[in-house]
Formats: sequence, C-alpha cells, structure tokens
Amino acid sequence: MAALEGISPFARELSALCVEDDAVSRRAMAAQLKGVFKELILAPDGREGLAAFRDRRPQLVLTDNRMPFMSGIEMTAAIRRIDPRVPVIFITSAMDTALLVEALSLGIAAFVPKPAGPDNLHRAVATVVAMLENDHLQHKTLEQELTLLQFRDKYHEYQQGLAFRKELSLFENDFRHRSFQGPAARRGEWIAQVEYQPHDVMCGDSYSLRRFENGLLVLIADAMGKGLAASLTSSISAHAFNNSADLCVRGPLRFQDFVQQYTDLMRKRLLEDEVLPMTLAWLPTGSATLYTAGFGMPPLLVSAGGKVRKLRCENPPLSQYDGSFRTTIHELGGARSILLYTDGLNEAVTADGSLYRDHLDPDFLASAGLGQLLGAFRARVGAPGDDVTLLLLSRVDGIPLRHETLMVESRLEAVEQACQTLEHRLEGLATLESGPRGEFIMALREAALNAYEHGSLEISSARKHDLLEEGTYYQHLLELEPSVTRRIRIDLSVQAFAGQRLLKAAVTDEGPGFHPPGYLFQGTDSMLLSGRGLQMVRKYTDAFYLNEKGNAITLIRFYPGGSDAFGANELE
Repeated sequence: MAALEGISPFARELSALCVEDDAVSRRAMAAQLKGVFKELILAPDGREGLAAFRDRRPQLVLTDNRMPFMSGIEMTAAIRRIDPRVPVIFITSAMDTALLVEALSLGIAAFVPKPAGPDNLHRAVATVVAMLENDHLQHKTLEQELTLLQFRDKYHEYQQGLAFRKELSLFENDFRHRSFQGPAARRGEWIAQVEYQPHDVMCGDSYSLRRFENGLLVLIADAMGKGLAASLTSSISAHAFNNSADLCVRGPLRFQDFVQQYTDLMRKRLLEDEVLPMTLAWLPTGSATLYTAGFGMPPLLVSAGGKVRKLRCENPPLSQYDGSFRTTIHELGGARSILLYTDGLNEAVTADGSLYRDHLDPDFLASAGLGQLLGAFRARVGAPGDDVTLLLLSRVDGIPLRHETLMVESRLEAVEQACQTLEHRLEGLATLESGPRGEFIMALREAALNAYEHGSLEISSARKHDLLEEGTYYQHLLELEPSVTRRIRIDLSVQAFAGQRLLKAAVTDEGPGFHPPGYLFQGTDSMLLSGRGLQMVRKYTDAFYLNEKGNAITLIRFYPGGSDAFGANELE
C-alpha cells in the first residue's frame, strides 16, 4: 500500500501496543500493521493493555476508547503516570467536546476515526513514527556531542560555533515571514525567501534584506577564498551594510548615494590583494523597476512572461583601488520572481559532471517557490562543494479559481469543525494528493488553534506552558470560552499560478496581535504539547507569513495544476 510505504523503516526498531476489545477489529488492525513494527502486542481491553504496557514498555500505543473494565482514556491516564511522553494514537467512533478536551489534556498524539481504514491508520502511524525518529536522532546527536566534549578539539569547534552564530546575527531580514507589495506594474503580494547553506563553519557568503519607507534594499556577497579570512570579510560586509542602512532607514533612500557610501566604507576594509564580489539591489515601492549595482557576481534572474531574463553585473569585484561604479535600472513589468545567488549555486557540479548553471534557468522558470527550486537543485547536485546562498523574491498571488471564507466562533469544538469542513472541501482538488492535503490541513489546524488560544483568548506562551505543567490548560480554555466574543476568520483560496496551483489559507483573529520573537522559529522538542504549532506550519507549507499587526498568518502550498474536481478550469 502507498500509505504503508510512507512509514519510516525506523518503525521496525519499535514495539507497539494495540488495545481493542472487538476481536474482528483487533485482527484487522494486526493485519494492517503486519511487518511495520519490531513487535506488535495485542490486548483485548484497557486493563490488560495497562498490564502489557507495564510489562513490555512499548514505544507507541494504539487504543480504542469504549472497552470493558477500563476505557482508553482511563488506560492512557494510567500510562501517563508511568511514562508521560509515550505517544498514544486514539481510535474511536465518537468524539464529543468533553472527550476531546480530556484526550488533548493527556497529550494524545493522533486521532483515527472508526472504522480505522488502512490509509488513515498508516498515516497516523507514519506521523507518530516520524516524531519518535526525530526525537531519537536528537538524543543520539546529543550523546555524540557530549562524548566529543571529552576531546580537546571540541573546545576549538565550540569557539567556531560561537563565531558562526555571531556571523548569523549580523545578517538581517526585515521581510522574514512578512509579505510586501511587489515591483511589477500590477504589484501584487510578494514574499522574500532565503536559503543559506554554509559549506563549513567559516562561511564566505553574507546577505541582508532591509525595509525602507520607499522600498526594499538587498545585499548578497560572496567573499573570495575560504576559511577565516573569507568569513571575516563576509561578516564585515553585512555589518557595514546594515550600519549604513540603519543611518538611512528613517527617511527615503537614494540608491546611488547609498552605493557610494557603502562601497567607500568597504574599500577601507579590504586588503591590498583582496576583492569582494557582491550585488546591491533596490526595489522602489510602487514602481515597476529594479536598480542594481553588481560587482563580479552571477547575473540576477528574473522570471517574466514564461521566460528568464539575465541581469548581468555592471562592475568588476570591489577592491580598494577603483572607486568608480555603475548602476543600472531594469524594467520589471510582468515579473513573477527575482533570484539573487552566489557562485556556489551555479558552479556546483551535478551528478552527470556538468555545472548547475546549465540547468538553473529551466529549474528557476519551472519553480513556483524556493522549496521547488531547492528540490530541483538537490536532485541534480546532492551535496554542493561550496557555500550556497539564494534570495528569492517571488509573487504569491495568482488567478483566483475558488475562494471560501469561514467565520468561526472562538470555541475549541467550532475550530475543529471548521478544519474538518475545509478538509472536506480540499478533497475536491483532483491533483492535490492525500498526503500533501493532510499536511496542509494539519498546518492550518495549528494556525487556527494558535489564533484561538493566543489571539481570541490572549493566553501567552509562558502562561500556556505553566498551565500545561499544572495539567489544567484545557480546563482553563473551556472556562474562558463563554466570555469571549471574538471570532476567527479563515480564508481558503485556490489560484492558478505559473502552470501550477497555489493553495492559500489566511487565518485572522480579532486579538491584539504580536511580534513573534526569534525563538518561535527555532527547533524545539517535537513531543512537547507546547511549541509544536509553528514547527508544523513551517514543515508542511511552502511558505507562511504574518501581517504587520501580528494577528493574521497566511499559509502557502503549491501543487500540480489541472482541472480540479469542483470544476475550476485552467485560466492562465
């Protein structure tokens, strides 16, 4: 089965406990899970299931709820006193609000409706096994790192890691998870996506994206050479750029003056035999033009009208000797995306021995977002031999095919019902496969729950953590709900986009909004009840972005085009 193929081989290192009182259902699940786990333990009711858990200590539990002697909820509560982290998959035919709240408070990892068909069962098992595998790898990595600390070289590596973190802190992106009005004549909504792949700790690439009242300013640099010298030059270039930008950010920017100021500053920092390839780009607000000052860098690529335009550099690499430079104004009417990148991309060697520059144009043209372009690059190259940095500015609105809006009351049950309704709607998209569809709904559900918890009910992350520690979080939600009149708006749209489909969901709450701190986008323990939402949004979407107020999040997912089941035809 296709779903069975989606379960990681790591499952064969695990033992699982399946608790089901109906003998026919128990045999059916045993057949569906045959060969998946190292050991599958069967129990006919909650009491025997708890005894089996105490004796055998499986790594995963699947259980029905309504059973003689001890229900699935009661058994799970008893298991939590033994092992608070073991994932439990709940298989039930009935789920009312009280049961849902109690199950969530016990940290149920996944729900499977009865009858438990193989696809739903395998999908839930695959998700939980992936979480366990991720935790296993994290713990294994931690153990290896602790062992390495015993060696003298670890101190040197630690210092290099600190230096790399410091280098990263010098890069700024004012458009991280934010959208902006694009440069094309029809403008539209755009996002900036960044991929930064250092080959080792001492990286020669740098970048920054800065917002001004009259436009967007971009730097991408690729210091010559490798090691500490290249890394220092790269860091200096980003630091000087951001300092110069900070001096101008309060007023309108004049690109020619900024380039002069920045290049004068950098020439003072370069050694006699050193050069710095870099590109500065300026996108004025409300204009269909792009200003560039390129210094020995690969050409910028612009996708427009089904073709790729190359905007070549105007100047040799920056050095301390030549103070002159030229800038160019490019017309961007009809542009769909703009790509800036370092030599590590186009000079990477592919599996057939050619350079990736021979494939870059068609891959860029065929890609609807950064994820697709990186997928094409990795399929051809594998592991590149140099630092690779990409900055992709791309449009994220297409030709509308279908739009639906739901206004949801701030009630846990209403949020879940809305997500189920939208999941049913997406089943009509013929070319959106069940796996990506389920992933998108999972991300949408997390976004809606965040809007409910943090927006409508205004529960802070710190407060949520404390309540979860106390075991009273979901009880607290239900106590707050009756006094809350705020609603959550969910806009779901399907758009035709460059021969593909663009699935977009915007979740807006009526709360005060917030500015997300950086830690919300860092990895956390995937098995904890708190902190998983944005991890899942990031993992299961091609992009997401917040509005300025911080009370709306938009999720983006691309999928193959075609005639959808609900009758939408290709309009491009």
